[in-house]
Amino acid sequence: MKKIISVSSACMAVLVALLTLASCGVKTQTADGDAPSQTPVQQVVEVDETGATAIVFNGSTAAVTGTGAAADGTDVRIEQGGTYTVQGETTDGRIIVDAQDADVTIVLDNAQISCADSSAIYVYQANKTTVYAKEGTTNTLSDGKTYTYDDAYSSQTDEEPNACVYAKDDLVLAGSGSLTVNGNAADGVTGKDTLLLDSLTLTVNAAGNGVTGKDSLTVQNAAVTVTAQGNAMRATNSEDTSLGYISTSGATLNLTSGEDGVQAETSASFSDTTVTVHAGGGSDAAVSDDVSAKGLKAGTDITIDGGTYTLDCADDAVHANGNVTVNSGDFTITTGDDAIHADNQVTINGGNMQITAHEGIEGTLITINGGKLSMQASDDGINAAQKTDGVTPTVEINDGELTIEMGQGDTDGIDANGDIIINGGTIRITGQSAFDYDGKGELNGGEVYVNGEKITELTGQFGGMGGMGGMGGKTGGMFGDANGERPQRPDGEMPADGERPQFPDGEMPAEGFFPHGGREQTAAAQSDSAV
Repeated sequence: MKKIISVSSACMAVLVALLTLASCGVKTQTADGDAPSQTPVQQVVEVDETGATAIVFNGSTAAVTGTGAAADGTDVRIEQGGTYTVQGETTDGRIIVDAQDADVTIVLDNAQISCADSSAIYVYQANKTTVYAKEGTTNTLSDGKTYTYDDAYSSQTDEEPNACVYAKDDLVLAGSGSLTVNGNAADGVTGKDTLLLDSLTLTVNAAGNGVTGKDSLTVQNAAVTVTAQGNAMRATNSEDTSLGYISTSGATLNLTSGEDGVQAETSASFSDTTVTVHAGGGSDAAVSDDVSAKGLKAGTDITIDGGTYTLDCADDAVHANGNVTVNSGDFTITTGDDAIHADNQVTINGGNMQITAHEGIEGTLITINGGKLSMQASDDGINAAQKTDGVTPTVEINDGELTIEMGQGDTDGIDANGDIIINGGTIRITGQSAFDYDGKGELNGGEVYVNGEKITELTGQFGGMGGMGGMGGKTGGMFGDANGERPQRPDGEMPADGERPQFPDGEMPAEGFFPHGGREQTAAAQSDSAV
């Protein structure tokens, strides 16, 4: 890496300013074609290269034609706002943007830039920098495995820069061409303010984290493939609750990560996005307790509106410390822990879900208003546990189609530390223990089937393991009926294994009795607390 020679003067500054004003640069518009405002994310649609400064790399040299940039060997510094086209190849060069408060556009036109000891592109200061992959071009940016911090722009103490593409201000990666970023030392792409990925084909390979937007990460209409040893995509601002978010729309994400696939410090929202995540080695892998290997993770809320989601994760597939809301979408989830987890509330309004998990859905409040859910769980299918203080854990099902297949052992189809309320929908549960609740159980509507038999009530018959009545108590018990009476053969003896019991009056037990440990019982699960 060479030292940078500064080329600037008052006359040149005036000339460049005039040229910048005259040049259109990057044109943006909102999705509806209106002039951009501060609220919608602006979409980069084209670059006007009229009057652009040309940067051409050729092995061990770089040439600059035009104003606003200076070259020293294969190091190029952009000093003024404007548009810069980049062509050629170098194995040890870089571009530094040092244009305070200016907007800079870098057009990559079949550029292949590698830097042996720093970032390939380093935005030291600017207002906003756009790196644009020109239509029909293939571009590659790479850094070395180790960095030196021996110039005025770098700080070893702050580890700046520490990514192949590194920006201390707002950064946009856009264009209809393709861009590959190889972060050999640590991270692939880092924006210390906002980061927008728009309408390009982006591939990131990183020894650390793949793509980071500190204040926010927005992905729209882009195809992004990330392979990272750390997190694949993340937003990291934990100091401002209005920042640290991730938002995607119309995008395709293919993420392979050693840690989380998507990690937002605050909220994450996904709209009409195709997401494939393989996190932590997948559902069959074991990760240490200090490693988070979740699929989609947010510090506050996750909202999903449409799209296709294929999540194979060692840890939770969808995890929010606040709320998870699914309005629509197609989901195939395989995970070593929870498929969907929220500390507060999980709301399913629609969608089609195929789940194979340790637990299917876990939260304090779980509300299912629609959708088609099919899950195989080695532990509880749905688990309302006390994750939020002062709130009664509740499962409420109002509509939808729900199929739960349980594993062997101490597992429950629907488990609540509080209440289970079923108002509608169609529910089918197969397994040893259908329901477990510590509060009330209400079946107010809908159709519920346990091991193929339709049931008509949850209260009593589907209560807990004993309450005041112990194993055969009035809350249902392991073997008791609604009045606490234990079913048996007419001769008063206990039924043999596999034999269907009767009550002493000769009546058969109500629907919902099924084998548990070789004997028949009510569909009640045990009242031990949801785990």
